Amino acid sequence: MRTVGTPLRLRRTAQGWLLCAVLLWAVPALVLGGAHGAVSAAQDHAAPAVVDAAQVGAYLADADRVATAGFVAGTVQLSGPGQQYQDDLKSAEQALERAAGHDANGAGQLQTVEGLLVEYTSLIEQAHANAGRNTLSTAYLGYAAGVMNAPDTGILAQVAALQAAEQDRVDRQRHSGWLAPAVQIGMLAPAVPALVLLVSTQRFLSRHFRRRLNPGLLAATVLLLALSGWTAAEALRDYRAFTTACDRALPRLTAGWQARTLTARAAGGDALAVFRGIPGQPLGGDFGTTLAPLTRDAGAPAPAPTLAPAPGDLASPAGAPSQGKLAQLLAGDLAGADPADGRRAGAEHLLQDYRRFTDADAALRQRAGTLGQDAAPATDPATVAAAVGPAGTQLGGAVTALDADLAARTTLARQDLAGAEATAGSDQGLSLALPLLCAALAGLGLAGLWPRIDEYRAPR
Repeated sequence: MRTVGTPLRLRRTAQGWLLCAVLLWAVPALVLGGAHGAVSAAQDHAAPAVVDAAQVGAYLADADRVATAGFVAGTVQLSGPGQQYQDDLKSAEQALERAAGHDANGAGQLQTVEGLLVEYTSLIEQAHANAGRNTLSTAYLGYAAGVMNAPDTGILAQVAALQAAEQDRVDRQRHSGWLAPAVQIGMLAPAVPALVLLVSTQRFLSRHFRRRLNPGLLAATVLLLALSGWTAAEALRDYRAFTTACDRALPRLTAGWQARTLTARAAGGDALAVFRGIPGQPLGGDFGTTLAPLTRDAGAPAPAPTLAPAPGDLASPAGAPSQGKLAQLLAGDLAGADPADGRRAGAEHLLQDYRRFTDADAALRQRAGTLGQDAAPATDPATVAAAVGPAGTQLGGAVTALDADLAARTTLARQDLAGAEATAGSDQGLSLALPLLCAALAGLGLAGLWPRIDEYRAPR
């Protein structure tokens, strides 16, 4: 019975082991390849498109702010909207081109933005051409502001819709089936029958050949456990890095650009309110409403109206906003941050500059409120200086300082995103080692079985 059944079992065991070795290579390679494909699609196209759209909004909002400030200060009559205005438009156009390269499906929406941008720049040119005629200049500048800031149809609204669409693409990649926990765990399934086969074969050989240990099968068992552990650790590392990139680093980066957009819009709105101000009436503008997303999440109940939308001592971590774009941008940089890396100090400085920015708006409105019934805000030098002046206590200087802080935080967020993406996109050499290790597993298993098979081939 032994001379007939044992050789057949040994040959079938060898065949089964070869099949296990193939599956140990094929299944993880397939799953890891699909997962890395989803990660690459997000990293190379969807996530950059989100950032590009956020950049477009920030550059255009700043261009509008700078142009409006030039009309308020009167410098537009001498030099036009200015070099910063031209630089912002150029940067926005470059970001639009990058966004088009990252997502061909968004071409229609991008064309809408480009068409509106042409209309906007034309209106600014008309306002510049009529700078000496207050009524016409004010009208054209107001039309341009509407094209830029209209809630549903303006350029910034279209850019926000584009960014939301690109974020949906990131979310789809984030929830790709290849990255599902069940799929990631399932790729280790071939290791279970392989281990069972090794253990049962070792016991069979021990009983039938009186050898307690088989070096080849023992080495194969150790290598199988090591390969399974490496694969599981790599899958977990990639999943965590990709989750960090999508759920933390990318939102922080886009929050930085969106914060720059909101602060530029708020400052530009105040400047436009001064330029269009009517004698004897309170200064208009939606400063508090515009800045609300910085300190309050969408859908959160609105606080009682105040001139400054972030009450409390924002210079301290205890008074830092717990919601909104600033909370996203500064997450982890105040509580528990290492003082040595400068992040906490930078975050605290940003909050201080944000407080100065809101205080500058309050000071502007207070100054405008002291004007007589016959004085327009745009004709009062002190009001104009409070709106567009470069000092730290004036709105123009305050928004410049705050934008520099936000730009620095955005740079840090970009570095964090790049680090998370690099981790998620690297398999630490597993894709190259996997076929070699599986071939070694097959060889070790056959090396442990073949001498026993040869015993039955030898003449007796």
